[in-house]
Amino acid sequence: MKKLFICLAAVCLLWTSDALACTTAAVTSGSSRSGRPMLWKQRDTSDPYNRLVHVSGGTYAYTSIFSCKDTLCTEAYAGINEVGFAIINNMSYNIRPDELGFDDTQEGQFMAEALASCRTVDDFERLVRERPQPRILSTNIGVMDAEGTVAYFEVSDYDYKRYDSGPEGFLYRTNFSLSGDDRGAGRVRYQIMTDLTKGRHVFDAPFFMSVARAHVRDGIDALRESRSGWMEEDDYIPRTSSVSSTVIEGPAASDNPASGLIWCAAGYPPCAYAIPVWVAAGDHMPKAVSGPADANRVAVELFLWTHSDSTAVRKVDARMLRRVERVVKRFERREFRLGRRMDARLRSSGMDLAAVDRYNEGVDRRFARFKRRFRL
Repeated sequence: MKKLFICLAAVCLLWTSDALACTTAAVTSGSSRSGRPMLWKQRDTSDPYNRLVHVSGGTYAYTSIFSCKDTLCTEAYAGINEVGFAIINNMSYNIRPDELGFDDTQEGQFMAEALASCRTVDDFERLVRERPQPRILSTNIGVMDAEGTVAYFEVSDYDYKRYDSGPEGFLYRTNFSLSGDDRGAGRVRYQIMTDLTKGRHVFDAPFFMSVARAHVRDGIDALRESRSGWMEEDDYIPRTSSVSSTVIEGPAASDNPASGLIWCAAGYPPCAYAIPVWVAAGDHMPKAVSGPADANRVAVELFLWTHSDSTAVRKVDARMLRRVERVVKRFERREFRLGRRMDARLRSSGMDLAAVDRYNEGVDRRFARFKRRFRL
C-alpha cells in the first residue's frame, strides 16, 4: 500500500494523458457462443478506480460500472437493467461542432437515464430523439434488449444515426463515428479490432477479455516480441488509460429478461480478471468488484509494478507484465468455468440469492488467493 500512495500522483498523470480512449463491441445472439447477445466495453478514463453498483429507484433497477468517486451513481458507463436492456459507449471526436466543446459527464448521465427507463432499443431511440438540442453529446452508444435487437447510435448535438447489426452480427467502435468527418481518434485501434476479428464468426466473453489485454498491432504481439526491458504502450487496445473491461450478456430468446450477466475485470485489464455479477441478484455482489472495489485497488498496484512512472513516455515492463498476466489468466479461466456453471443453474432454476451469496463468498476467497500470489 505504501508504494501505491507514493506513486499515486504519477499514476494519475499517466492515466490523464490517455483519457477517454474507449473501445467497444456489440454481438447478436446468432454470433454469440452462448446464444446470448453481448456488449463489450474497454473503459479508458482519467480516473483509475471503478466499481459495480446495483441501482434502484427508477422505472427499472440496473447494475452498471461507475467511477468510485461517483458516490451518488449519476454516471453509468456499462450496464444492464432488470428487463434486459443494456448499454455501453465511446466518446466520439468527429461529429460535434468545435465551438461547443466536450462535457464527458453527459454521456454517463444519459446512459444512467436510459438504464433506468428503457425496455427496448426503440425506447432508447425515442429517448435520443426527445433529448433537447443541443444534446451536449458526442458519442457512439451500443445498446441491446431482451428481444435480441443490437444496435449502435452515433449521437451528436443536432443529429444521430442508428446502425443495426448486419448479417455478420458484429459491430464495433472506437473514438470516431462512421457518420462523421475525417477527424477523430482511435483509428489505429479500429484497425486492430478489424484485424483481431477477421474471419471470426462466433464470439464469447473470454475472447473479449483476451482482446482487452492484446498488445497487438499490425499482426505483431509486442508483449511476446519484447522478451525483456521496457516497451512503449500507446496505440493498443490496452493502454495506460484502460481502467476496466466489461462484457455484458443479455438474455437469450428463451430466458427470463432479468437473467442478464456482467463479467467485469475491474482495473487495468492485463492486471485484472473477469468476475461475474447477475443483475437479478441486486446488490448481492462479490466485495472484490463492489463496495471498496478491492480488485480495482489491486490492479492499480500491479499497474505500478509493470509501468514506468515517467509521464513523458508511456512504457511497460514486458517481462513483468507477462508474469502478471499468466497469473491473471489462470484465475480467470477458473472463474469463467465456475461462473458458467452457476449461470446455467440460475437460468434453469431461477434466481437463488443464497446460492449467489455462497458463490460470491467463493469469489472473494479466490481473489484473496490471487492477491497473496503477489504478496498484496
